[in-house]
Amino acid sequence: MAVGDGLADIVGRRFGAIKWPFSRSKSLAGSAAFVVGAWAVSGLLLLWLQVTGCQTAVDLLHHPVEPLLKLLLISVVCAAVELLPAVDDNISVPAAAAALSWLLFP
Repeated sequence: MAVGDGLADIVGRRFGAIKWPFSRSKSLAGSAAFVVGAWAVSGLLLLWLQVTGCQTAVDLLHHPVEPLLKLLLISVVCAAVELLPAVDDNISVPAAAAALSWLLFP
C-alpha cells in the first residue's frame, strides 16, 4: 500500500485535474494510480515470497487469477479508505489491507 500511496501523490499532482466531489484534495488519477501501484507491487511481492519459498499458501505461479483478483479488491478498497476525510489514512489504509488480507487469504 505504501507504493500506491506514493504513486497517488505523484500522479495526482501531475495529472489530477479531476477531483473527487467529496474530497477536493484527492483526484481520480491519483486514486487510479494508487490501485494500479498497490496491486502490481503486492502481486510482485507475493510472487517473490512464493519463489523464495517464504510462503506456500498462495500458488501464484500455477493459479494466478484468484489471488490477483483478491489483491485487486484489497487495492480498490484501500484506495477508497484513503479518500475518507475524517480518518488518518496512515492508520486506516494498512488496517483495511490487513483485515481484508486476513479474510481473503486464510
